[in-house]
Amino acid sequence: DLSRPLWLKPVLVGQQNQDIFAAMLGPLKSLFWPARAADASAERPALHNLGVQQRKAKLQDVKAEDYATPEKYLEGAEIPTFYQFQSNMVADEDLKAGMVSGLEVDKRLTLPTRTHIRFLVTGQDVLHSFSIPSLGVKTDATPGRINRINTFIQREGVFYGQCSELCGTLHGFMPIVVEAVSPETYAAHARKWYKE
Repeated sequence: DLSRPLWLKPVLVGQQNQDIFAAMLGPLKSLFWPARAADASAERPALHNLGVQQRKAKLQDVKAEDYATPEKYLEGAEIPTFYQFQSNMVADEDLKAGMVSGLEVDKRLTLPTRTHIRFLVTGQDVLHSFSIPSLGVKTDATPGRINRINTFIQREGVFYGQCSELCGTLHGFMPIVVEAVSPETYAAHARKWYKE
């Protein structure tokens, strides 16, 4: 019959191919025609307990206060929710051996490794951009707005960055230096600085 397209012509398939098609199309039939699927399943024997046994999860109410905080991190130190200090670029005549010209500061930002850290960044005067490329951190510092950015430092070291927004005449003199240390070293450092 040449009047019908090729894809409408009946195809003779063997019994084995029909069984394969029935296995493949069975889930679709039950999805679109549930009444027919129910009739078909009544005719076939049902198989039970062949899949993974479902067990209910054991739920336990745990609060953050239930986790013990090691005393070595807290003894004698009251840790505030934020810390603020001013960090200025070291002039070329004050550089010592090992310092990087134009990127070294008088007070480094010390952070712990293996700890989730959240920065809340804002500006006081004009638009700035807090950028530390080696940590993958960059966000705008906009007056009147707080931007949040997260980081997780995996290794100890010194990471250099700077303001990456044209912010004025002193734009080229705003380096950022982050020194990443172990959590134990950071706790001792924090204890010293937070007391002062």
